[in-house]
Amino acid sequence: MDVEPLLRGASSTSDYGTNDGKRNGGSRNAADEDDEATAVVTPARWYLTGCQIAVLVLAVLAIVLSVAMLAGGYKAILNNALHEQLVIKKGSKAYDMWKATPVPLSLKLYVFNLTNPEEFKNGSKPVLDELGPYVWREYHKKQNVTFHPNDTVTYLQQRWWVWDQHASGNRSQDDLIITLNTIPVAAAYGLRNSIPFQAFLDLGLKSVGEQLTVSTTARKLVFDGVKDPLLDWVQKNVVNKKGKYHILYPFFEGTAVAEFEKFAWFFKRNLSLTYDGEFNMMTGEDTLDNLGRIDNWNGRNSTSFYTPPCNEVTGSAGELFSPHLSRKDLIFFSSDLCMSAKLFFKEEVNDYGGLTTYRYWGTNHTFANGTTVPGNECYCVGKTCAPMGLLNAESCRMGAPAFVSFPHFYAADPFLLNGVEGLAPDEKKHSLFLDVVPNLGVPADVSIKLQINIHVTPFPSISLLERVPDVYLPMLWFEVQGGMTPSIASQMKMLVYFMNSSVPSVVVWSVIICLAVLAMVVVLLVAWRRNSSYDLVT
Repeated sequence: MDVEPLLRGASSTSDYGTNDGKRNGGSRNAADEDDEATAVVTPARWYLTGCQIAVLVLAVLAIVLSVAMLAGGYKAILNNALHEQLVIKKGSKAYDMWKATPVPLSLKLYVFNLTNPEEFKNGSKPVLDELGPYVWREYHKKQNVTFHPNDTVTYLQQRWWVWDQHASGNRSQDDLIITLNTIPVAAAYGLRNSIPFQAFLDLGLKSVGEQLTVSTTARKLVFDGVKDPLLDWVQKNVVNKKGKYHILYPFFEGTAVAEFEKFAWFFKRNLSLTYDGEFNMMTGEDTLDNLGRIDNWNGRNSTSFYTPPCNEVTGSAGELFSPHLSRKDLIFFSSDLCMSAKLFFKEEVNDYGGLTTYRYWGTNHTFANGTTVPGNECYCVGKTCAPMGLLNAESCRMGAPAFVSFPHFYAADPFLLNGVEGLAPDEKKHSLFLDVVPNLGVPADVSIKLQINIHVTPFPSISLLERVPDVYLPMLWFEVQGGMTPSIASQMKMLVYFMNSSVPSVVVWSVIICLAVLAMVVVLLVAWRRNSSYDLVT
């Protein structure tokens, strides 16, 4: 401390007192002068170093920031960061997982072997033996991805399957299977209202030696295709522009017998870019409530397969959902079904290392007719309304009498089960469910189980089908299954915890406030002690 000016001030004051005493008669003595000198107060000069000032400023800023974070700023920042990672755009984590499946799904396929083909042909109830599972690893990749200014993205979905012998156990793709020949059944169904043409079809079936059932391998039945004499004849004589009966092509155009040279349930689907159609999906850029919502399919927001409102293209595109999930139902569009399907909330599930999910599943209302759910009459095709538990997929599958249900007619009209032998519906084995993380809209586990059935009906004018029973015959059922890996589930669990719990935020920012206050106290205390030591010296 600079003490020289203070000493000068003390001297000047002392002189003033002396002169004043002289003006008052000079009556001041030595004791008075000592008292007056003692009464002089030396002012302290309090100051801080540059480093101490910087620490105080930083501490104040830390306190202000922490209070702002505790008041909701932390939540806003977290939500913004979450939005940036969940929205479908190049560079986000969601985009990478959406564009190419991070882990392969599995396709488990079960085929129904017809054990009494001759008896069935003559009117007996079909006796079925379930064979499987035949397992393939399933991969998805989005191709031709194009983003649009209205926060949507257009893409084609490419899927392919790779045989998994280990998961298939002792099953082989070369297993022999006896199954219904769907070609003559579909051809007859297409002519059900044209009796004169049925007679021509009967002649054609006899001339090519068509059979009601076929014995083939799982490989051919699923992917490679089964050759059929009627398909061969149509391709050679009708579809071929130089064919003898090409003039009849308009009658066959758009039907399965004209479109395919072989029959298989997944024929020409492996690696196809166009089979699933073109999707236009909302990216969630405007709001996460729209994340994953389908905007249109093949350029339209409705289909020609059902009547309004059942033909509306709505709901999720099937892989991403809004983080704000309802505990009522979940709607997603399926190109395989040509419709938007509804699943219903069942329960909360905690099977993923503590990660809570919402489970949605299929009930008897998923494939309900108008009798069960008023208004579902719009799922009828023409004058054909399916029994409860069946979806009429006739128009979606080129006019073939195909109907979709849950495996083993689970949650369907009991009369369907009475028409066949060898089925045993079980909720645990045959119910469809989807587990979704509610705060993120990300599927944690998927188990899509569907059965394909062919409606076989007798035709008196067609000898091949003259005596068959009227039955919805199960052909096969499949499960598409996939789930989060433990590492992904652990990351999701941590993210959801920070989103829902205020404890980490309160602890972190409270500690920062305490440290900032402590820093201020220490700085001020050090400065006080330092200035006090100078005062003692003076």
